[in-house]
Amino acid sequence: MITKYKNALSNYPTGIFCVFSKDKKGKYNCIIVNSFSSVSLKPLLVLWCLDKKSSKLNFFRKSKNQIIALLSEDQKKIVKKYAYANKNLNEIELSNILKKSIFSLNCKKVKEIIAGDHFVIFLKVLKISDIRKVKPIIYYKKKLVTI
Repeated sequence: MITKYKNALSNYPTGIFCVFSKDKKGKYNCIIVNSFSSVSLKPLLVLWCLDKKSSKLNFFRKSKNQIIALLSEDQKKIVKKYAYANKNLNEIELSNILKKSIFSLNCKKVKEIIAGDHFVIFLKVLKISDIRKVKPIIYYKKKLVTI
């Protein structure tokens, strides 16, 4: 049933986002997600989902501030580099990713809930970057594509 469910939902195109948060040493950790959604306009709230089995679970559950960036078509290498890696980034690497992304949201965590095998993380949007007019990376039928 899970495989059929995943196959069914792979027909629903979603954007690819990168979520960042800074650790106590000043390094940034990131995770690639496609489980992102707008929740509210007043206040501006968004959410993303984190698998309970993720190697980055403790890090992102403890983080209070996060940056979410919608990745552009010329950032496919970033997805491949960070999707399953447990690598940290420095300020310069983060800045380079954000410059090429379509937009980024600086957010503060307001709530998290457990839903099945995931944590749902709710964030209040504090700042929105400029929006670049480039094509996004789309996850569709288990592939990264552009429109």
